[in-house]
Amino acid sequence: MASMQDLMQGQAELSPHALQRLIEGEIIPRLLLAHRALPSGTPHLTLVAAPVTEGTAESFAVAALNNEAYALVVEIDAQLARGVSIDAIFLDILAPAARHLGELWDADACDFVDVTMALWRLQEIVHELGARNPGAAERRGGERRALFAPMPGEQHGFGSLMVEEFFRRAGWTTASEPGVSEAELIGLVGKRWFELVGLTLATDEHLGDLPRIISALRTHSRNPNIGIMVGGKVFVDHPEWAIECGADATAADGRQAVIIAETLVEGLIHDAEHPVASRA
Repeated sequence: MASMQDLMQGQAELSPHALQRLIEGEIIPRLLLAHRALPSGTPHLTLVAAPVTEGTAESFAVAALNNEAYALVVEIDAQLARGVSIDAIFLDILAPAARHLGELWDADACDFVDVTMALWRLQEIVHELGARNPGAAERRGGERRALFAPMPGEQHGFGSLMVEEFFRRAGWTTASEPGVSEAELIGLVGKRWFELVGLTLATDEHLGDLPRIISALRTHSRNPNIGIMVGGKVFVDHPEWAIECGADATAADGRQAVIIAETLVEGLIHDAEHPVASRA
């Protein structure tokens, strides 16, 4: 997975507006559940035993600018000790903290290198929490394998990592391939079996290419019944575009994406096992 240093290498001349768009549109797509309610009747995977105190995310962003990752983990451990859930750590602290870092740079409160290193430290925290909490969900239909990648031509980092982490903790076997070309992405699904591919778009710049890529993924996939989900700010604003582009579904955030993906894949497996019934 590309590191924040890799991201910095290609983006060092970004304007404040461009970095803010990177933070808002790519680093935190689909993850701000605190600001977007789940559809009525959608179950929550985790109940938050203790709320995140107002201002915690902003303070954590400042701490990420001035402390190494191990010191930040101590702060996260303190939140966990007081009963804050892992989901709330991701959605109510880490994701808003990343957004606030972009706001600080936009206001000339820190420079690009500081922001890049702080985001890298947040990424390290996600890895640490993931290592402590391996997915252990029981599978009714066997192993689930999912591939996550940005739309070819776009760069993703922290946000896609967090979406993948939601799936991994729900028991999925996951792979993340940031920065792959269209040919590489199609080659991956042709070589390896996946139940699901998740593609993210930050802007509508590459939206016109998406139907062709989705069609190619289905054509070349080892799994003839592969599920394809799309996400990112583009589809949060216009969820109807997902079906129009040929995808099976979209979701507003990582927690909701897991719920939808489980239902989607179960349905695809059923259709594959009962083709006559599915056409009736």
